[in-house]
Amino acid sequence: MDSFTAIILAIFLPFAAAIFIPLLEKFLKHRIGWFAAGIAFLSFALIGIVAPEIIHGHIIQHSIEWMPSIGAEFSIYADGLAMMIGFIASGIGVIIMSYSNGYMSHKEDLPRYYQYLLLFMGSMIGMVFAGNTLQLFIFWELTSITSFMLIGYWRGKPASVYGATKSLLLTAGGGLFMLAGFILLHAITGSYDIATMLQNPAIIENIKAHPFFLITLILILIGAAAKSAQGPFYIWLPNAMEAPTPVSAFLHSATMVKAGIYLVARVHPIFSGTEAWFILVSGIGIFTMLLAGFLAFRQTDIKAILAYSTISQLAYMMTMYGYTSYHEPGLGVAAATFHLLNHATFKACLFLVAGIVAHEAATRDIRKLGGLRKDMPITFIIASIAALAMAGIPPLNGFLSKEMFYETSVEMGHIIGGPFTFLIPAAAVLGGVFTFAYSIKLIDGIFLGEKHHDHLPEHIHEPPYTMLVPAAFLAGLVILFGLVPSIPIHNIIEPTTAGIVLEEVHLHVKLWHGFTPALFMTIITFIAGLAIYTRYDNIAAWQDRFNARYPWVSVNYYYDRIVDGAKGSAKGFAGFAQPGSIKLYIYAILVLMVILFTIPLFMMTTQVFSVNLNFDIPFYESVIMILMVVAAIAAATLHRYLSAVIAISAVGYLVSLMFIYLKAPDLALTQFLVETLATIIFLLVIARVPQTFKEKIPKNILLRDIMISLAVASTVLILLLNATQGIVPPFESLSHYFLENSVKLAGGHNVVNVILVDFRGYDTLGEISVLCLAALGVYNLIKSRGEGE
Repeated sequence: MDSFTAIILAIFLPFAAAIFIPLLEKFLKHRIGWFAAGIAFLSFALIGIVAPEIIHGHIIQHSIEWMPSIGAEFSIYADGLAMMIGFIASGIGVIIMSYSNGYMSHKEDLPRYYQYLLLFMGSMIGMVFAGNTLQLFIFWELTSITSFMLIGYWRGKPASVYGATKSLLLTAGGGLFMLAGFILLHAITGSYDIATMLQNPAIIENIKAHPFFLITLILILIGAAAKSAQGPFYIWLPNAMEAPTPVSAFLHSATMVKAGIYLVARVHPIFSGTEAWFILVSGIGIFTMLLAGFLAFRQTDIKAILAYSTISQLAYMMTMYGYTSYHEPGLGVAAATFHLLNHATFKACLFLVAGIVAHEAATRDIRKLGGLRKDMPITFIIASIAALAMAGIPPLNGFLSKEMFYETSVEMGHIIGGPFTFLIPAAAVLGGVFTFAYSIKLIDGIFLGEKHHDHLPEHIHEPPYTMLVPAAFLAGLVILFGLVPSIPIHNIIEPTTAGIVLEEVHLHVKLWHGFTPALFMTIITFIAGLAIYTRYDNIAAWQDRFNARYPWVSVNYYYDRIVDGAKGSAKGFAGFAQPGSIKLYIYAILVLMVILFTIPLFMMTTQVFSVNLNFDIPFYESVIMILMVVAAIAAATLHRYLSAVIAISAVGYLVSLMFIYLKAPDLALTQFLVETLATIIFLLVIARVPQTFKEKIPKNILLRDIMISLAVASTVLILLLNATQGIVPPFESLSHYFLENSVKLAGGHNVVNVILVDFRGYDTLGEISVLCLAALGVYNLIKSRGEGE
């Protein structure tokens, strides 16, 4: 199997499998989760087929024609970065879907659950292997939509609906900003192709020198920050914890939240090496790292603590990817990439532990937990390994990437110089201190201390192996990557880093580097972290008091005000603009028409009014015109509904007759059918109302109506005079195009039919839909009239 086929199958196999989930569920019942896990494993294996080629430094590129009119192809760009995220998405997918077989109740809607998981996984894999920006955007938004469905899986819970809606508004909205950035990139480079931009130094230099550079960077970073819950967009992630815990482990530790980080890494070669990149990317990262780490203290739900810790850890990566200088544009790339991989292992493990604890103890409130080490010793060991890795304790993998973070922070501080020589490393250490404190809280609050018997079930035990083994496997990876870092470094991190910095990379990572500044920073982190932990509850209480006193400081406060305010404003505007009077709507439309025409009218020459009219009109056309005028006057002046409807219908039928004389039988037939339907509807309606107009129109209202009618009639007359008398140059006729291409492009000799079905297919479909709806309306009226009798 060639590499391109393998990647295509890895992307679309989950989509295809999701279609058959409901059918297979009838045979497999609650074991359908194992089928989904098998599909995830196949995607993992398919990526594994191409991995050796990528590890040896090759980039897999292939394109097929997609949208040639705008120069976009469906293309695959598979380098180390795409391989790593693809492995994480599919590999963690196998673990999550296997774990779900023990976690999810058999009473749940399992087909829908596994469908959503597979669709999300396919979207994620498709996004990272996308070879052009439009394709990346489509898969990007698919991850937003599928994550929305997963977060809101429990539709009956208002909190789930709120969290899902919030995540969709922010992540999908951010994606639109990203799309605008991609469009600007195309305006600068003339291409949507990622490889074209990355592999051409001249294009990269042109982007950096372009006036649109900064705005393009900002727009793309808005999309990345929204997806990875960075900056003010962090607020959606805590509410997304209302999803089932396996979903949180999948989306919010290993995959979806990594999408923004992936985007930053993907565009790194284009924008790095500039002050704007460092200020924006690292600035957002440092701010979010400290804010989220601090806010984690006041959380009492285990998943909420993990949510804020995820935001903070993602900010680590954002900060490191932002470390750059003109001479060292890829300064923090290796450290960020290694931490991205490590975070996927220990954070997914912690989420699975949270699911185990909630499953067995029937609560996620850390205030009610404690002392579970005796009842759940294996879970305690697994949780300790993952939490200590997040805290950066040796010899676990989190220690290694944290050391690299500290090293690059010191280097970045020296490059900038001045007070930043100390400020940047100090910020990194403070972020590490917060991480250490909330990591210890997870172990201490859940497993250590005394058990709260009044809040917990009497008998708590280890979960089934379907839940325990996936968590244990991830804990094993945490230990393996820490003790033998050469395995991930040489096979994953080096190819990924090379794919980002676009040059060959050799890394030397080991547990002991000697007495380095990073080691001393680690020691300070542990000491300060323990000191902070002794005041943990006091800090949380202070945050609660502050939040209660100053609610307007929270970003959530403004989000709720904007969203709820939008609902209220829309309701108020609708009440003003749509009071229910159809007559008022018609007035508004007609007056607007006159106003819109009057503005350009004053800008035109007086020749508009000096038109030489041609009164050489055939006798039969003159008769029809006179009859139309008479019928129109009759419709406006008759005092009985039936007579007025007949007069209006007469106008329509006379227009149809005029079309026939003007050699437009298709228009005549359409007008005739529509007029017939309208007449039937009118007659059926008025059959149930009094036949005489009872209300008397006041003179002032009548005068107003006459003025509006005259103004609209004059406007239409002037427009027609302009269109027919050559004052406005006529458009070039399109008839020759249809005559030349009806057979060539559509295979039809009847040009009128070809125009309606092929060249104007959507227009015709809309007309048919309207006619079908009108026919249904007539049918219902006739039926209801018959039943009433």
